[in-house]
Amino acid sequence: MSADQVLALLAPHALAVAACAARLAPVAMLCPLLGGQAAGQMVKLSVCLALAIGVHAAGGIQAPALEGAWPVAALLFREAVFGMAVGLVVGLPFDAARIGGRFIDTFRGASAEASLPFAGSREAATGDVLYQLVVCLAISGGGASIAIAGVVRSFGAVRLGAFVPSESLALQVAGLAGGALATGLAVGAPVAGCSLAVDAVLALASRAASPLVLSDLGPPLRILLGGAALWLSLGVLCERLLAGIAASGTPW
Repeated sequence: MSADQVLALLAPHALAVAACAARLAPVAMLCPLLGGQAAGQMVKLSVCLALAIGVHAAGGIQAPALEGAWPVAALLFREAVFGMAVGLVVGLPFDAARIGGRFIDTFRGASAEASLPFAGSREAATGDVLYQLVVCLAISGGGASIAIAGVVRSFGAVRLGAFVPSESLALQVAGLAGGALATGLAVGAPVAGCSLAVDAVLALASRAASPLVLSDLGPPLRILLGGAALWLSLGVLCERLLAGIAASGTPW
């Protein structure tokens, strides 16, 4: 068998694997379950290539017959755009955890701890802690397999080359993004309520005592009560975020 015959035999498989990888690459960039921002580029590319080969070989996903460089480039571009939508949806629960953590830090973390002498920090640590905690729970609790299965099912729902940008898809992604934002705000609501309650109590107490003395009690009380509220509500918050991860595997 000549080299031309080998290339002609492998060309359809190579195009199918490349199209699958073009859809999976944005998912790996946006979703921490496939790498995210923490993993190196070679790790993410290796994961994309392995999944693309598996989807093509085991799932029988085939690319449409195309001739010429421009149709192939258009196919890869469409798959990359659809992959961005899929990756955004799958990564929304983790973004909700980070949004909620930064919302918490705004009330009891960044603004309060920055006021403490020699110990203040403007780093939003709670957002990263919740983000990493949800990732660990998703991997250990089976949520990762549900989300990845949803990504793989997208190849059956939308075949290679069949994606067409539409208003309904944009509205669906926008609705899911709004739900993730609402979840993030709900995650930080208990701590925000405690911080506002501390400010209200201190404002009322300042009428009877010196405001200068009570102002020094604000940051420690926000840190203490906000941390207690976060600790007591951590289980409920994680359950809500994990439910979002399970739901992210169903839109396709």
